[in-house]
Amino acid sequence: MTVDPETFTELTVHLKVASDALLRTARHLALLASNDEPAAEERCAGALDDLMAMAIELAAMERGLRALMLANDAEGTPATRTKKLQSQP
Repeated sequence: MTVDPETFTELTVHLKVASDALLRTARHLALLASNDEPAAEERCAGALDDLMAMAIELAAMERGLRALMLANDAEGTPATRTKKLQSQP
């Protein structure tokens, strides 16, 4: 399966933005969890479970993009060739 360079770049940008948002949310959750209320601990535990599920999904998306990049590379498509040329000094 191949993908054009623009689509591949768009997918990776969205994955990066989602990953950054997940990290920011986890940091905010850590601040909320530092509250001494027992109810806050329960709410934070549920939110943490949801964040972990999101992290697992993001990791699966990353593996899929890596596989797609390798498939493009094997087929010699421009999506990976362009990236390689841009990364060379």
